[in-house]
Amino acid sequence: MKSLSFWFAGSGGLAVRRWRSSRFAALCALFICSFSLLTLAQEGTIVGTVTDPTGSVVPNATITITSIKTGQSRTLKTNESGQYVAPDLAIGEYNIQAHAPGFKIVERKNVVLNVADRARIDFAMQMGAAQETVTVEANAVRVQTDSGEVSDVITGQQVSQLTTNGRSIYTLVNLTPGASSLQADFQTPTPVGGDANVSFNGQRPGHTIYLMDGGENLDRGGSGTFSVMPSIESLAEFRVLSSNYSAEYGLSSSATMTTVLKSGTKTLHASAWEFLRNDALDARNYFNRRPQKVAELRFNTYGFNVGGPVDFWKSDHKTFFFYNMEWRSLIQGQTLNQTVPVASEYPDANGAGTGAVIPLTKPNGKPNIITVPTGIANLGANCPGGVPPAGIVSGAPFPNNTIPSCMIDPNAAALLAAKIFPLPTSGNQFQGGNNAPTNVREEVARADHQFNDKVSIFGHWVSEQINQTFGTTMWSGDNVPTIGNTFGNPSYSAVVHLTHTISSSLLNEVAFNYNGNRINILPKSSFGAPLAAPSGFTFNRIFTGPNADNRIPTIKLQESTGTQYTANWTPWVNKADDYQIRDDISWTRGAHQFKIGASWAVYKKIQDVFASTQGNFGFNGAYTGFDFADFLLGYTQNYSEDAVHDNGHWNNASWAAYFQDNWRFNQRLTLNLGLRWDGVPHTYEANHRSSNFYPNLYNSADAALFDANGHISPLSPGLGTSPNPILAGYQFYLNGIGIDGKGGIPKGLVDNHWAAFGPRIGFAYDLTGSGKTVLRGGFGTMYERIQGNDMYNGGTNVPFSATASFNNVSLSDPHTNITTGSKQTVPIVVPSITGLASNNYNLPVSYQYSFGVQQALGAKSVLSVSYVGNQTRHQNYYAETNLVPFADLPGLVASKGAGYNQLVQFPGFRSIRLAENGANGHYNSLQLDLHANVRRDLMAQFGYTYSQAIDAASGNNGSGQDLNVITNPYVGWRYDSGPSVFDRTNVAFVNFVYDIPAFKGSSNRLLKTSLGGWQLSGIVTMQSGAPLNVTVGGSNDLSSILPTSGAGNIGNGNRPDLVGKISYPKTKVPAGIQWFDPTVFAAPAPGTFGTLPHNALRGPGRDNWNMALHKMFVFSESRGSSLEFRAEAYNMWNHTQFRADVISGNYGAALTGSNFGVITQAYDPRVFQLGLKLTF
Repeated sequence: MKSLSFWFAGSGGLAVRRWRSSRFAALCALFICSFSLLTLAQEGTIVGTVTDPTGSVVPNATITITSIKTGQSRTLKTNESGQYVAPDLAIGEYNIQAHAPGFKIVERKNVVLNVADRARIDFAMQMGAAQETVTVEANAVRVQTDSGEVSDVITGQQVSQLTTNGRSIYTLVNLTPGASSLQADFQTPTPVGGDANVSFNGQRPGHTIYLMDGGENLDRGGSGTFSVMPSIESLAEFRVLSSNYSAEYGLSSSATMTTVLKSGTKTLHASAWEFLRNDALDARNYFNRRPQKVAELRFNTYGFNVGGPVDFWKSDHKTFFFYNMEWRSLIQGQTLNQTVPVASEYPDANGAGTGAVIPLTKPNGKPNIITVPTGIANLGANCPGGVPPAGIVSGAPFPNNTIPSCMIDPNAAALLAAKIFPLPTSGNQFQGGNNAPTNVREEVARADHQFNDKVSIFGHWVSEQINQTFGTTMWSGDNVPTIGNTFGNPSYSAVVHLTHTISSSLLNEVAFNYNGNRINILPKSSFGAPLAAPSGFTFNRIFTGPNADNRIPTIKLQESTGTQYTANWTPWVNKADDYQIRDDISWTRGAHQFKIGASWAVYKKIQDVFASTQGNFGFNGAYTGFDFADFLLGYTQNYSEDAVHDNGHWNNASWAAYFQDNWRFNQRLTLNLGLRWDGVPHTYEANHRSSNFYPNLYNSADAALFDANGHISPLSPGLGTSPNPILAGYQFYLNGIGIDGKGGIPKGLVDNHWAAFGPRIGFAYDLTGSGKTVLRGGFGTMYERIQGNDMYNGGTNVPFSATASFNNVSLSDPHTNITTGSKQTVPIVVPSITGLASNNYNLPVSYQYSFGVQQALGAKSVLSVSYVGNQTRHQNYYAETNLVPFADLPGLVASKGAGYNQLVQFPGFRSIRLAENGANGHYNSLQLDLHANVRRDLMAQFGYTYSQAIDAASGNNGSGQDLNVITNPYVGWRYDSGPSVFDRTNVAFVNFVYDIPAFKGSSNRLLKTSLGGWQLSGIVTMQSGAPLNVTVGGSNDLSSILPTSGAGNIGNGNRPDLVGKISYPKTKVPAGIQWFDPTVFAAPAPGTFGTLPHNALRGPGRDNWNMALHKMFVFSESRGSSLEFRAEAYNMWNHTQFRADVISGNYGAALTGSNFGVITQAYDPRVFQLGLKLTF
C-alpha cells in the first residue's frame, strides 16, 4: 500500500486540493492506511494564538521560527482562528517572530523547546509600522497550559553537569516525582547488567518503555532494559512521561522515557574527556573492616565528539552532523573466600600408591572420620581381583582415614589432575580475586539535513561493542574460579525520520527504526582448568545427543567443603532484532490540532535454551560422611543430565493506531482527547517448538500409571514422542499438552488480543487568564505489551526437552546404580511444565489519573502540585495449578513428600506452573515538583512524593519484575497482596547547578584564573525504607515438599506466624545491625501458611549526597575553548547507609537462617571520581 507521505509529496497542489475537498475521507484514509510504529514524538511542538489589541484573533499572520543552534527557519501562517501549530521541531532554543499588515513585528527570543514539549507562545500584536519590532525575552521555564499529562524533563544542563554515578543515564531517571528506586549505587556501564530497577508511580520497572530519537530502545527479553546505553556526552536531554499522556504513546502501561541525541550546530565544535575512578581514593564499606582487602575498582571513561555543519564553508547550512566515540573500561573486583580441598588429600599426594589421606577435621571444625560405604554392589571393583584391599570393611572407618589408590574413581583422579579446583591459599581456604573486566566501545552518529523549507530528514546510528570476562560462570552461584566465561554483547540502534511540511496546517512524518543486540557467552578456563574432558576422563552420558565442545561436567561438593563450579549451559547465544515503521500526520483545523497515526513492528529473537547436556554431579557425604571423600570414590548422591541444548525462534508483531485532538476550547481551556488502538498478538515460536498444558485437554481416563520407583510406567496411557530427532525413541507423558500452532492450539499458546482500546482525556485550564496558574488533570488507559519471557521460560517443556535424574550412581558410569549394580535406562520422568493460563491471560492494563495545579513563581520558576494515581489490572505472576488437596499437606510434610505425585490434580505431572494475568494493584500519591532558575547562576529542582503502592507478588523471587511466583496457590495472588517492593512512603530529592560568581569577572587575571570559574553541583536524595518480606524455610516448611521448576519454589517464601508486635531495635551485633526483633515470629504449623502479611516490615531509609566541584579554565570565550576539571564525590559525607530490600536480600529473611533480622549490607561508602574535559 502506498504511503500517504509520498502521496502528498508526489501530488503537490493536487493533493492539497483533494484534501480540502474531502477532509473527512482523507482523515479516514490516513487513519487506516498510515503505517507507523510507536508514533512517539522525539522532538517538540510550538503552538500559539495571535491576537490584536482588542483581543480579537489575527488570521493569516506570518510566524517565523528560527533555530538559534542551526540558523534554520520554518515559516507558517495562522489559521482563521488566529492559531498556529509547528510540530516536529528539534529541541533547542528558538527566536520566534509574528508579523501581520498594520502591526509591529513581535519577537520572542530564546524560547526553550524540550523533548516531547508542547510550548504555547502567544503573540499580542501592537498597532504600528512593520519596520518596528517589539522584542520580549522568553521565560526560562513555563507553565504548561496545553496539556494535562504528568511529565518531567531532564535538561541538557542537568545531563551534562550533575553527578551521575557510573556516568549512566539510569541514575538520572530518579529525578522525577513518582520515581522509586531499588538501584545499586554504582551502575555497570552496559545495558545488559545495567540497573534499570526504577518504578514510576508504583508500577513494575519492566513496564517502562525507552525511546531514543523516537525509536524504541528496549531489550524486551532483558527485563525491560536499554538495548544500547548511549554515552552521557551524546545525550541532549530526555523526558519522563509518567501518567495520562497522549494517545500517540503506547505499548507501555507505566512510564515512557524519550531521549534525544545531540545534533550538529551551525558552528563546528568538539570535545574530549576522561573520567577515572580508583579504589585507592575511596572509603571503606562498613562491612569491609581492616585487615580485609578492598575489592579492586578501576573505571575509566574516555572519548571525544565533534559536530557542526557539513558545508561549514557556507553561511546557509543545510546539513549537520554529530559524532561521539567513547570507551569505558571497568575492572570491578570481587574477592572469593571459599573452602577447597587441600593438596594433601589429593590422590597419591604423598607418593605413588599412598592413596588419598583425608584430614581428621572437616573444614567446619567437626571431626572427620570417613566411613567405608555400605550397600555398594561392587565396592573396590577397580582394585586387584575386583575386591577392596585388606582392612576395608563396609561400615567401618577407612584405615588411617585413607582411601586406597585403587578405590579412587578414574574420572575423579583425571579431573583433579586437570586442576578443576584451585588449591588453598591459606589453610583450607582459597582466597583470590574474581575480577570481571568490562570493556565498551561505543559510536554514536547523527545527521540532520534540510532539503528545503518543506522537507527535512535526520537519522542516527549507534554501535555498542561490549566485552566482559567473568572468573566464575555468570548466573551460576559458583564459588571457585574453575570455569568462567566471556560475554560478548554487540548492540545497535538506527533511526531514519523524514518530515514533510505540506502546508501551514498539515505536516507528515515517516520513520524507520531498528534496535537489536547479540549475546554470545563462551566458557573460559581459569587457573589452567580444562574446558573439554581431560586426559583419562571417560564420558558415559545417558543421552546420545550432542554435547557442545565435549565439556567437563559440573561438580558440586554439597556438604562441609561446599565447593562448586558450573560448566553446564555455555556456549549460549541470544540474537534479537526489532524493526519498526511509523507514519504520523499533524493537521490544524480551527481550534483543533489533530494528530493521527498507525503503527507496525516486528520483533525476532533467537535464544538458546539453558541446558546441561554434560551432566551435574552432586556429592553430599551420604556414603562416607564427607563430600570430598564421596567425590574421590565417585559415589554420586544426585545426578542430572539434559538431552538437548538447542534454541527457539520467537517472533512478535504488533499493530497500533491512534487519534489525538488537542482542542483549544477557548483562551483558557485546552482539552486533550485521544483514542489508541493496539493489536498485540502473543509471542510465538516460529518452528512450533513450544508447548503448554491445557486442563481441558487432560483426559482423566488417561491418568498416568506409576512404577515402583515413582516413574511413569511404559504401559501408562497418555504417552507420546517428540518431533526432535535427538529425542527419537524416548517417550513423554503428553496428556493435556498442546503444541504451538498445532491441533487447534493458537500461535503463542493463548488467544491473541486485537481490541485493546485506550482512551486518553486531559485538560489544562488557565485559572486567571494570565498563564501563571493552571489546573491540569486527566485520565488514560494504558495497555502493556507482554515482553515474551513467559514463552522463553517454557523452552524446556515436554516433548522438546528431557532430563534424566538418578540417585546413587558413579562419576565414571552414571548408567549404573552403585547399590544394585544394575544398568539404568532413562525413565519416563514425571515432567514439570512452565506455561500459560490460557483462560486468564488478558493484557496487563493501567488506568491512570491525575489532578493538580501549576503555578508560575516569578518569571523563572514553576511549582507543580499534583495528585497522581492508578489502578493496575491483569498483572502477571506464576501460580502452581497442579495441587494436592490442602488437607493432605501436613501429612506430606511429615512424610517428606512421599506419594505427592499420586495425589496431585493432574497425575503424570509434578509441577504445572502457569503464568496468569490476574493480579490487581493501586497507587496513590501527592507529588511536588519545583523547577527554579533562581538566578542567572543557579538552577535547582526539588521533588517530593508521598505515596502508597499496593500490588501482588512483587519481589517473591528477589525481583520487582514480572512473573514472580505467588506463595499460596490455594488462596491465589491475594495472599501476596501488600506494599509493593517499590513502596517508599516518602521520597525527596534536590539537584542543583551553581556557577559560583566570585572572581568570575575579576579584572585581575591571576585571581580570575585561579579563583573564578568554579561551579558546584549535586544531587541529594532522601527516602523512606523499602518493604521487607520475612519467610520461614527449614525442613518442616512447605518448601520441602512442594514442587520446583524453572521459576522457583511454590512454598519458597511461605511466611511465619506473627505472635507479637513488630519492633526495630536497630542494635549493633557482630554480624551487622539487628534491624527487627526476631522473637515476634514463629513457624506456622507443618503444612500451613503463615499469618504474617506480605512485605509487612520496613528497611532503613536513605540520606545520600552526591556532589561535584568543577573548575573551568577558559582559553577563548569567542571560540568557546576551555578545559574543565571535575572532582565528584558520591556519598559525600561517607554516611553509612544500611541496605535491606528485596534486591539485596541481606537481612536474614528466613526464620531458620543465621543472623535472622540482621542487616549485613550497606550502600557504597564515599567514592571519588576525577575528570577532565576539553572543549573547543
